[in-house]
Amino acid sequence: MKSSNRTKAFFSIKDVAETLGVNERTVRRWIKAGHMSGHRVGRQWRISKKDIEEFLAANYHGAVRDVL
Repeated sequence: MKSSNRTKAFFSIKDVAETLGVNERTVRRWIKAGHMSGHRVGRQWRISKKDIEEFLAANYHGAVRDVL
């Protein structure tokens, strides 16, 4: 059974892209440019809920708090 996004500690690039309504390449560009923090685990990226919240707070004033 898949856990809901609200209980996850870390998200894949695909999860973040789907949640924010952007393309996966956009999330990768944000990480590469340093706009969003991410953690490399092997060959995959993982983004913490805290990193996503900080990104939204810094870039989208008045962003919905319950996105995740």
